[in-house]
Amino acid sequence: MRIFLMFCIALFTAPAAIAQSEAEAVLVQAMFRSVNAQSITYDREVCGHVLRSPAGRLEIGKVSWGGPASCAMTPPAAGYQVVSSWHTHAAWAEGYDNELPSLIDVEGDMALGIDGWLATPGGRLWFIDGQSGEIHQYCGPECLPADPNAQMDARGPVDKHYTLSELRARFASR
Repeated sequence: MRIFLMFCIALFTAPAAIAQSEAEAVLVQAMFRSVNAQSITYDREVCGHVLRSPAGRLEIGKVSWGGPASCAMTPPAAGYQVVSSWHTHAAWAEGYDNELPSLIDVEGDMALGIDGWLATPGGRLWFIDGQSGEIHQYCGPECLPADPNAQMDARGPVDKHYTLSELRARFASR
């Protein structure tokens, strides 16, 4: 009985951070439908956090604008819990593996211990597991607004799932 009681207490008092909940995915996709198009138009990364409000609602935090290849997120207001990060990769650019999260993207989320979301110039949406470093395509090319100049296979075929080791190997071979 005591073990069952401890299980129940742990279950109901555990942090609400459930990786890639359906509510989170719907919220992120809706936000990226607007933000990715703007990011491509202005060739600037856009970034922020998915937050849990003090009332328990999922919300998009303050949006930050960066440059063509970087973005600094604004810390959340007091009482808000970071659920995940999110950012765009701006417009398609020669010399980048635009359609994948970078090692900095993945390792940055891992260092913070949070999951992440990435929208690419080709309109892909990636989910980054901040614990394992694994990434997977939540939805494929053009599921979000895409850059008409994007050259989808310029850096080779894009798989739907990568481990951190596989991602490192891909970037090392380029």
